[in-house]
Amino acid sequence: MLGSRWSLLLALGLPGSAIFVGVPLCSQSTATVFGIPLVFAWLFAWLPLTTLCLWASWRFFDRAQYRRVEGGDE
Repeated sequence: MLGSRWSLLLALGLPGSAIFVGVPLCSQSTATVFGIPLVFAWLFAWLPLTTLCLWASWRFFDRAQYRRVEGGDE
């Protein structure tokens, strides 16, 4: 099986916990970020951050394994 526990934790665990824990924590806030309620700003912020977590998971944990499986030179 490709991947590791650290890879899954970074790629799925961090964004998932940020959404499932962060949204209830900031949903009662009346603060705004550039005129957007904090809960929506939190969700919008995690869209690119989730992509960044997926990239980092592949880059630091899974890239070498995929190259070995595919028969790459590096």
